[in-house]
Amino acid sequence: MLTDPEKPFHFKQFDVYHSRSAMKVGTDAVLLAAWAKVQSAKHILDVGTGTGLIAIMCAQRNATARIDAIEIDEGGAQDARENFSRCPWHDRLKLHEGDYLKIVSEKKFDLIISNPPYFSQSLRAANPSRNAARHDDSLPMDAFLKQSKGLLELGGTLALVLPTGAFERWTEAAAALGLGVSRACHVFTSAEKQPTRVLLEMQTGNLIEPEIQTLLIQDRTGEKSEVYKELTRAFYTKW
Repeated sequence: MLTDPEKPFHFKQFDVYHSRSAMKVGTDAVLLAAWAKVQSAKHILDVGTGTGLIAIMCAQRNATARIDAIEIDEGGAQDARENFSRCPWHDRLKLHEGDYLKIVSEKKFDLIISNPPYFSQSLRAANPSRNAARHDDSLPMDAFLKQSKGLLELGGTLALVLPTGAFERWTEAAAALGLGVSRACHVFTSAEKQPTRVLLEMQTGNLIEPEIQTLLIQDRTGEKSEVYKELTRAFYTKW
């Protein structure tokens, strides 16, 4: 998804300004926020909110949840603050600017949702803020998972979007902390390619066999699939 960062990205019920954020509006965040089970959550935390898109989408999908969002990057926090103030659910959204790993809170969350930095070894971009958003140097996987486990209610859910290649590493680390996979969706950009992303929900407590799904974004004709359209219909203006 290519967008002009100087112009807001228009969704059906809100706009997202993203000129100051390291990571612009993208498909990963939209998919995660549209797919995750948010309807029954009372308290939601969006980690590394960036533009605030995921938090806003959660607010649209859940009419009563209180949603906290945290962002360490100043530019992203500025965008999120503006986007929260402009959206119809601003009274249920609260932004915290700072380091997720330094949170000390008695408050627990039913759902923690994140499009986390996941590259531990790869080339760096020239933009330091973009590096922080993409690489796990400042938010290492193990520390992220441990902090998330501590902030979840018993039976709470951690929802993530990851590259397919990171799935095993993350789920093994989570299992060591007592977080098990409850639902996973392997995302195919087209029918001719292998999956590139996985949407993932992990929970505390005893789990049954996880629910495994697949999602095809673009069908063999080059059109967006009906399943993808249905998943994102409440948000995208294209359908």
